[in-house]
Amino acid sequence: MEDFNAWVEELLAKTDLIQVISRYVPLKRKGGNHWGCCPFHHEKEPSFAVNEQKQFYHCFGCKESGNAITFIQKMENIDRIDAIRILAREAGMELPKLRRNTEETVTREKKDRLLALMKSAARHYYDNLSDPRAKAAREYLARREIPDNLIKKFGLGFSVGWDEMIVYLKGKGYTHAEMKEAGIAAQKGDSWYDVYYNRLMFPIINSFGEIIAFGGRTLESDPEFAKYRNTSQTPIFDKSKAVYAVNLLKKKKQREGLKYIIMTEGYMDVIALHKAGFDSAVASMGTALTWPQAKQLKNYCDRIYISYDGDTAGQKATMRGLDILAQAGMSIRVVRLPEGLDPDDVIKKQGAQGYQKLLDEAVTLPAFKIETLKNSYDLNDTEEKSKFAVEAVRVITALENPVERQDYLKLLNTYTGYPMEVLYAQAGIGAPPEEPQTETKVETPETAVDDGELFVLASLVHGADYVDYAQDLFPYLDELGQAVYGYVIERVRSGVYKSPTGLFTALDPKFEAEVGAIVNYRFIEGDGKKKYDDCVKNLQIRSLDKRQKDILERLRSTRDKSLLEQLDEVNKQLNRIKNRKE
Repeated sequence: MEDFNAWVEELLAKTDLIQVISRYVPLKRKGGNHWGCCPFHHEKEPSFAVNEQKQFYHCFGCKESGNAITFIQKMENIDRIDAIRILAREAGMELPKLRRNTEETVTREKKDRLLALMKSAARHYYDNLSDPRAKAAREYLARREIPDNLIKKFGLGFSVGWDEMIVYLKGKGYTHAEMKEAGIAAQKGDSWYDVYYNRLMFPIINSFGEIIAFGGRTLESDPEFAKYRNTSQTPIFDKSKAVYAVNLLKKKKQREGLKYIIMTEGYMDVIALHKAGFDSAVASMGTALTWPQAKQLKNYCDRIYISYDGDTAGQKATMRGLDILAQAGMSIRVVRLPEGLDPDDVIKKQGAQGYQKLLDEAVTLPAFKIETLKNSYDLNDTEEKSKFAVEAVRVITALENPVERQDYLKLLNTYTGYPMEVLYAQAGIGAPPEEPQTETKVETPETAVDDGELFVLASLVHGADYVDYAQDLFPYLDELGQAVYGYVIERVRSGVYKSPTGLFTALDPKFEAEVGAIVNYRFIEGDGKKKYDDCVKNLQIRSLDKRQKDILERLRSTRDKSLLEQLDEVNKQLNRIKNRKE
């Protein structure tokens, strides 16, 4: 494990953190750091600092800290080893073989094998579009006015026959079992066939550019089966975590940044919007959005427009998905499409300007919920109007911001005519305030490390010249301190200590906030040898005092006389330290 940690330190030394973070966050050099708006929480003024020299980042708003590995982990929502694998590939370093159990090794190898299979299949489907048998697919794309550059951009393809893909993949060395596991093949009697045969193919690509699934659209005008067929759950595809066109969204963010995301229902909606210039459009794999999808989208941008048709947008499952986006901290606007039209229809009838107008007129999620409720009641009927008001108030009271609550209660007053006093009483929040209340600022909790221990650990980590590394502090430190101390001392003694940034990946993630405070510690006037010695002395006394109390407690409960010797030794140590002249 020590060898692997040393390898990780070498990887971090070869990684340009500024370059890595700049793919996701525009950075501007100011003083000794690069600054940008934090990707982990919403802010308008930059408080996210990247230290190029020490290769770590720190947000002074939400207190997130870390190195290149932790940044990739969080932005891509992946585990540590996958983040390391990405950076190692970019640095041209070979990942050392880790001790893994057999099951884990087989799983990783299987996934790599299935990803390679899907890549081969996608290329072949794409090539098939030029096959004479794909005439219907080419004609369909021509009718939908999808040009060649978009066909290539989205990797569209065609399955030309019952078993043509099966034969092709077999020739590439893949087994029927692997094709089935990838979601491409199924068996009927003694025969194997392509489950997407005679369908227009839409590859589903993850944020790393890996093809993980397919959607297939039949071209029959009156099919006896579903218009679309999508890959079921596989070892490399989880519908609840996938977002169609997220690979293009990531490229756009890295290229020029994102102002907003547009969420649509279907593949063709996304392609039509990209064609019209709205190239931050993606589609959910089903309209009931999930928490993993919300987290993934939040990593790219915290402003999202929901562009579902009216029937879909009002469904309960869809509403639950929109609530999940809100809980993830996203700012939501709902696009009100004309009845019976999807984004592609709007663009064809009204052009890009017509769709942009709908974006400009999009409403907030609470307003949309209230409006949807309003459309389901007859407000000319007294009883129905009362029911609508009760349901709408439930939406409003769920809001945390008192200013927002007041604004939407005013909207409800406009819809119903009920006096504001009545609506406030229904909401159970007292009389209307005379002046709007400001939103309470959320305080970020401090770390569990006290100032003295923080200074000692920071001095050790940053190699202050007054630190005596031969002094054994290990017995006097808590779990965090021992982990930090052990990491630094091991490297100092072996002569391989390079940078404190490796602490972020070497220590347990539960210490992330504390490690951030230590690595980001700013030394001030007076932080020198005397303060260090005093803080070490206090740590030793505090530790021995605790040990003394523990022994006394055990002595009272067990009356074990052998504990007296331990107590005597602790008392001697305490006296020596308290009487020690610095």
